[in-house]
Amino acid sequence: MQGFKLFVTRAILLGGLSLGAFANSALQAEQRTPLIVPQLLNLVKHKQCFDQAAEEYCADLQIEFEATGVPWLDLALLAKLDMQQDAGQQAPSSIAEQLQRIEQQADAWLSESYADIQEARAAPEPYFIAYDYRDSLRFIAQRNQLASFKQFFYAYSGGAHGMHHTSYALYDLDTRQQLLLPDLLQRFAETKLLEKLRELYLEDYPDYAQSWLSGSLAEQAETLLTDNFVFDEQGLTFSYAPYVLGPYSEGEIRLTLYYSQLQDILKPEYLLGN
Repeated sequence: MQGFKLFVTRAILLGGLSLGAFANSALQAEQRTPLIVPQLLNLVKHKQCFDQAAEEYCADLQIEFEATGVPWLDLALLAKLDMQQDAGQQAPSSIAEQLQRIEQQADAWLSESYADIQEARAAPEPYFIAYDYRDSLRFIAQRNQLASFKQFFYAYSGGAHGMHHTSYALYDLDTRQQLLLPDLLQRFAETKLLEKLRELYLEDYPDYAQSWLSGSLAEQAETLLTDNFVFDEQGLTFSYAPYVLGPYSEGEIRLTLYYSQLQDILKPEYLLGN
């Protein structure tokens, strides 16, 4: 069954065999900006347990991906699901190659994780160990040529809790580029944005300010001026993983600036509230 699912996944991603991709190709003949037709796919779903009856001591791996029907974009997004994220490794040049890499990495992860579990249970004094890896990348919305995506990652390999974070990505479908924070800002607007984010953080999280925010403006800029942002109907939200601006118990900290606060900071074409 898993092999059949992988076959279907490959068929959908390799060359636009879905209805969404067909509609997308027809629209591209009339307009430059493609229309995203999302389709949720289970790229990997593996689970191997030492005690099958009780489902304890398991290695559990799930990777989900919402395909867009736009080949260049799907390839770029699939790269974000690479389990190794090795900058020195040559990037795959095709969807097929990227899917194969993810499958190979998943198989290796499962084999290594389950071997650790077996070793733990066979020890003179057996101890608890389990592994969990979940990665999900989904489409949020498209507005004209701008398309936004959300990736949620969670991993557990022992200890009191796992680690998680949410990453956002914004793409310009006309230029075929991911937009980073400097691409959105007016000239010399970084200082203004830093001031607004710092003020908002101090207002919303005063108990954390002295412990988690550096007194150095350069370090504040490095922390607060993140590329991890997302637009919504209200404004622009910046997201920070646990331990960046607060303890794990606080979860991910999000700071939202309304469009009215960004008039002299964002380029006019990104003031989506107008």
